[in-house]
Amino acid sequence: MKFNNYLNKLSYYFKDCYGFDRLSRDVVIVGAVLSLTRYTLGLSLVFVAYGIFRTCSKNKYKRYQELSRYENIISIIKKKFLGVNTSFDERKKYKIFKCPNCSQKLRVPRKKGKIVITCKKCGNEFKGRT
Repeated sequence: MKFNNYLNKLSYYFKDCYGFDRLSRDVVIVGAVLSLTRYTLGLSLVFVAYGIFRTCSKNKYKRYQELSRYENIISIIKKKFLGVNTSFDERKKYKIFKCPNCSQKLRVPRKKGKIVITCKKCGNEFKGRT
């Protein structure tokens, strides 16, 4: 009977909490990874404590703002890596030339032999081997 009372009190306390989101999950995971070495054990405890604090916090507005800033940073990082990844994929299909006149980058399909490339910016024509 007493165990049910404790569960009821805990559920009453946690009913208005922010909850477990992506930022809290990532912070706790980083804390768990850092706890694997004894040199970063203190830092790992800080990360895990912050993740638990975020989960139990009742200030939902601030936690949501933190989450949105975190997701913006993660999306910027993902775009950088995806942009680099797509440029490697494009190297298989296209060759990049630089106009000798205006330094404009020009993308030309590969395996076309020697061709005359016309710069779209300045109209300069030059030869290149794809």
